[in-house]
Amino acid sequence: MVYGWVVNELPRWIVFGSWICMNIALFIYQFYNFSVLPRYFYSRAVLREALMFARGSAIIINFNIILILLPVCRNLISLVRGTGRCVPRTMKRILDKNLTFHKAVAWTIIAASAMHTMAHYYNYERIASVIRPNPTTLVEGPRYPLTALPTLESFVKDPLTACFITYAGITGHIILVVLFLMMTSSIEFIRRSYFEVFWYTHHLFIIFLTGLAFHQFQQLLPVQNNAEGTYFQNLTAEGVINVVGAHPPALCSLLPAKGVCPEATFKGAPPLSWKFMLGGLFIYIIERIVRFIRSLQRVVIIKVVQHPSKTIEIQMKKRGFTTEAGQYVFINVPSVAYFEWHPFTLTSSQEEAYFSVHIRIVGDWSEELSKQLGSGNDGFKQSWELPLITIDGPFGTASEDVFEHEVGMLVGAGIGVTPFASILKSVFYKLTSEKTISLKKVYFYWICPEPQSFEWFADMLSSVEGQLTAKGMSDFLDIHIYLSRGWKDKDAFAVYLHEGEERDAITGLQARTHYGRPDWSKIFDEISVSHSNTDVGVFFCGPPVLSHNLHDKCNEYTGRSDGNRASFLYNKENF
Repeated sequence: MVYGWVVNELPRWIVFGSWICMNIALFIYQFYNFSVLPRYFYSRAVLREALMFARGSAIIINFNIILILLPVCRNLISLVRGTGRCVPRTMKRILDKNLTFHKAVAWTIIAASAMHTMAHYYNYERIASVIRPNPTTLVEGPRYPLTALPTLESFVKDPLTACFITYAGITGHIILVVLFLMMTSSIEFIRRSYFEVFWYTHHLFIIFLTGLAFHQFQQLLPVQNNAEGTYFQNLTAEGVINVVGAHPPALCSLLPAKGVCPEATFKGAPPLSWKFMLGGLFIYIIERIVRFIRSLQRVVIIKVVQHPSKTIEIQMKKRGFTTEAGQYVFINVPSVAYFEWHPFTLTSSQEEAYFSVHIRIVGDWSEELSKQLGSGNDGFKQSWELPLITIDGPFGTASEDVFEHEVGMLVGAGIGVTPFASILKSVFYKLTSEKTISLKKVYFYWICPEPQSFEWFADMLSSVEGQLTAKGMSDFLDIHIYLSRGWKDKDAFAVYLHEGEERDAITGLQARTHYGRPDWSKIFDEISVSHSNTDVGVFFCGPPVLSHNLHDKCNEYTGRSDGNRASFLYNKENF
């Protein structure tokens, strides 16, 4: 179990832990600086600990702004993944957690923004409370030069008003509203049920970055610029203490009235956020340019196939378009929705002369696309009548690494079975072309609620199974299909009638359909014994609950103490 955790979890936790430690270190560093540095002495005298919390949270926001856009640079990640042997397998598996890291960075920015906002609400009230009793002197604490405070009249009258008339206040509240909209629209229910809401609100990040860039331009935070340096003290004949040179605030603030110090001079803290965002923003702009150029390249639809259960297959060609098994693309159909891009797994292999996707007609976007393609009752359409389609991709996923293992364990649940269509096709083409591949055995598990929903996949699977059998390679692919629900009395009757026949009554495959859910403990134990001292690549696409279960089993059955066993390396699709 411990070894399994080391193999599957430790690398990503090293990266994630380093990021957490960096956030903590930056917060402590900034908190300490504003707690002890003389240049912030007078600000601390008024604002107290809220100043340190405001600046500590600000540095966390700035640091994570560098990172927030990088995980969504799909072309950059695919480029790194595609460098082959130059990138270790462990690093590729970490890259597959890009969206998880993106969410973690986003939640950190939200939490830091909340802390920053609450601290500054307190700061505005403190400034007003200091100025309001007597605008010429500090009522409590050391003598305080009021030139160090923002001299806005609104602070004296109403600190709440000051929150909405400064650059920092206006942009800060705009940023908060944008963050709230992006956060609420990213909830899984909203993202899956109302994808358009998620898509459009997420593009408010442009307003967020713009507001952040201008947030400090008014330079409200006073920084004493003569607090540090050489100074001398002397006592005159009249008993007056003179300080010559710098203005040490800790000393000068405690001198009696007859003490003489150089005047404290201040300047506003310069804006920094825009500098932090430059690196990540530059890479993201390059990413968008690449996407735009790709969208201009012509895509030719060569065939549209209407499959059972409201599924359409679109076969396409595009000049210079090369793929690997398991990759996915983003599709945009301007005549359906001009700004919307939807991800779809490629269901064709790189050995085929075209690339294809299968789309289930389950929403407004897919229904309108189906009509424009002439599927269903809309009749046949000539090629010039078909809609314009633009493609961005292909992009790499965990599944394309299946050929780096000796044994592959593919698990698809529901619609999550689609990434394995291209992999199984590619496996067949590589075997029949007698190419040398590392992969020696494939276990395929399909957990299907109702097989009628994916009849197209069952047909493809039957074809691959039949051709491998004809080539004498039936032992290479071990197929297990589990019908978890959705089967009726007539299905049971059909199974009874066809008992003993060569092919399964439900799927038409030689492999028999199991009813219920897989016993993963038994499955992992059997594979572990059959492939001792072997790295088994486990590739999954499906719901999070099953993903966690499989992930735990990989850790549990890797490096068990009861003899030589296989190592299970877990990989999950993320797009």
